[in-house]
Amino acid sequence: MKKWLFIAIVIAPFVYTNYNKPLLIKHQQKIYQVATGSTEAVDDTVSALPQWEGLEFVDWKFVTATRDKNKRSLVSYGIVDYIKVLDSEWAPKAFGLKAKGADGGTE
Repeated sequence: MKKWLFIAIVIAPFVYTNYNKPLLIKHQQKIYQVATGSTEAVDDTVSALPQWEGLEFVDWKFVTATRDKNKRSLVSYGIVDYIKVLDSEWAPKAFGLKAKGADGGTE
């Protein structure tokens, strides 16, 4: 009985992580929010823009990521409900947005 309880406790986090990994729409939302500096959700018109074609979605077993198709560099990665944007300059370049300066203003 203890053996099965131990196995369940060891396997449960992997199962939870696998079924709750962020999908592409969550990555797009976080990348766009970081680029614009807003906290509002991305609507369907933004997620349907052709600029997202330059972004490739990668699904490793427990971690998902997006990468630039041209440079083959990671733009973001995510596990469960946490998404980290590594290349914060990808979206401003792709969408033609003005980059934010260090003081919070636009350059």
